Amino acid sequence: MTAPGGVWVYAPSGALLGKVRVPELVANLHWGKSDWRTLFMCATHSLYAVRTKIGPRIEPFMRSSASAGGAAATSPQSAPAATTERASAKQGLALDPSRCALIIQDMQNDVMMEGGAFSSSGSPQHAREQNVVENIRRLAEVCRRRGVMIVHVWFIVEPGAPGFTLNAPLFEGLADAKAMVRGTWGAAPTAGLEPQPGDLIVEKIRMSAFEGSKLETVLKAGGRDTIIDTGAWTNMSIEHTARTGADKGYFVIVPEDCCSTMNADWHRASVQYAMQNVAAVTKASEVIAALS
Repeated sequence: MTAPGGVWVYAPSGALLGKVRVPELVANLHWGKSDWRTLFMCATHSLYAVRTKIGPRIEPFMRSSASAGGAAATSPQSAPAATTERASAKQGLALDPSRCALIIQDMQNDVMMEGGAFSSSGSPQHAREQNVVENIRRLAEVCRRRGVMIVHVWFIVEPGAPGFTLNAPLFEGLADAKAMVRGTWGAAPTAGLEPQPGDLIVEKIRMSAFEGSKLETVLKAGGRDTIIDTGAWTNMSIEHTARTGADKGYFVIVPEDCCSTMNADWHRASVQYAMQNVAAVTKASEVIAALS
């Protein structure tokens, strides 16, 4: 059945077997080709197709079509081995670079580095465990070569925090630590993830990269409807941006090895549960392959 993220595959018992990921909303699907082993998916702007091992139940109109074409209708059990034509399963995600934007969020010294305002939170340690800086750097290099828009989203607080609302513990802690203040080392980008020529910079003072920022204006100006969401922290800025992006109609991809937070448990809780409903959770290597 069509569902958020593409097509969801169920067993006769009702158990969810897996998902065929598609980088657009899928409205309709049908089986086709002479042996009825190709699943066609009609999405917002594109038609996707994937070869399958198991085909549909053969209806009368399928038999007559197969006979007219000179091919006998076969049973689903005799289907050939699966080969992806325009793949949309997790291992074969296909992305159009001209419609993608790589968002690199909050990769700033106060967040990521020992000696930063949040170093005691465990954030630098988990970033090392995730190898997050190198993974994002590697993904960003590929994205630049492929023509993906690169957007650095920085949390920037003005000196003295004017206009910064202390309505949540996270914001209170940030103000108390005098973190992410414009012009300071703490607000500067982490080494290895500095903006390159052609990259864009968006500033924010909330968790979601969309809230109160120019991000959506930048994305629309570039004709981008697919977001590759990376950075810190997984269960805060990344998750908030993924939720907002999904609500706004963007297709959101989260390569989880390009994200980190305070500890592995919080990271897993976000990517394995909350994020599953609003984004396609994958790996950097799979995004790179999808952009090839």
